[in-house]
Amino acid sequence: MQPQDSTLSPAQQIGQQLRAAREARGLSLLDVIDRLKLSPRQLDAIEAGDFDRLPGATFVRGFVRNYARFLELDSGALMSLLDAQYPQVKVEPAPVAGQEAAEAPRREARGGKVWLWLLPLIAAGGVVAWLQGSQSRSSGEPQPVALEVAASSAPAASAAQAAPAPAPAVPAPASAPAVSVASQPVAAPAPAAKPAPAATPAASAPAVAGGKTVHLTSSGESWVSVTDAKGKRLIYGLLPAGSDKQVSGEPPFKVTIGNATQVELAYEGSAVDLKSKTRGTTAKLELN
Repeated sequence: MQPQDSTLSPAQQIGQQLRAAREARGLSLLDVIDRLKLSPRQLDAIEAGDFDRLPGATFVRGFVRNYARFLELDSGALMSLLDAQYPQVKVEPAPVAGQEAAEAPRREARGGKVWLWLLPLIAAGGVVAWLQGSQSRSSGEPQPVALEVAASSAPAASAAQAAPAPAPAVPAPASAPAVSVASQPVAAPAPAAKPAPAATPAASAPAVAGGKTVHLTSSGESWVSVTDAKGKRLIYGLLPAGSDKQVSGEPPFKVTIGNATQVELAYEGSAVDLKSKTRGTTAKLELN
């Protein structure tokens, strides 16, 4: 993998690494298009690092990850670069609604346990006071001890009566909408749509005097490569819809056409049948 140029954006660095890896493996753009089922325009945008021409961040991540795996690259490193281009928003989970309501029954239960301990003590104090009072009335003699016990129990009783009962737990307001909103990740605002720049048209070499002629007409976007007997590229690149290209050179010509159903080919003025030479969406043939 070639060293990264610090002057390039993260998207351009990703495209540069993918293109370099593809060329190092001797793969053509058509090989990748056939394998990954990408359109010529999408693949051109990925390798150019022009992600604004692609559908969106989710699709860009999928395209880059699949392309890296196809080329047996470390997809993790490329995805880290991609995070710099499309940072992911992380949302902290909100407190669980109803947690406060769940605490209310426990507080009420603790208050009930206190009363269970106080009631027997109050009752015992009352019984002792009544017994002591009965004895003092029967003997006619003051009973300081009994009075002391009764006096000590009275404040306890009055304090117990004065103690306010625990307020009933206020039911927590329903917060189901807050839960449903917090449990979902907040989506990053979608970037404003930009007009997609036109793809780079296929370049064609100047006509060669005395050579034979290859003529291509496209009704839809295609990717075309035409080389002559010396290996010189006469046409190489994207062929936009409505294109009409004619080149000449020394045969035999090696011709590769992506999205071949959208292209008509003529050699020396005679139409060439591409159907028999097409596998999938790509036609490969040699013209002598």
